[in-house]
Amino acid sequence: MNTAKIDRLGVLMAQISDLSKEANEIKSALKDMGKGVVEGNLFRAIVVEQERTTYDTDILKLVAAPEILELARRESVQMQVRVTARRVS
Repeated sequence: MNTAKIDRLGVLMAQISDLSKEANEIKSALKDMGKGVVEGNLFRAIVVEQERTTYDTDILKLVAAPEILELARRESVQMQVRVTARRVS
């Protein structure tokens, strides 16, 4: 593989990083506004809340009894932003 492709990959990865940071800042601002729909000229953002349960795998490795599963269970609420293209009539 030629060195130009490696350099191009590095540039692309840096751009993706910068764009991801900007996108995450916008998503954070949307989440701060709370659940709902926000309309743009071209896109619509929908902020939803989802509950999530996870398990502590270190505890599960020790024992898998149902009582222990309950002790290892962790619940959290997460906000997500979904963006879809708007239909233009």
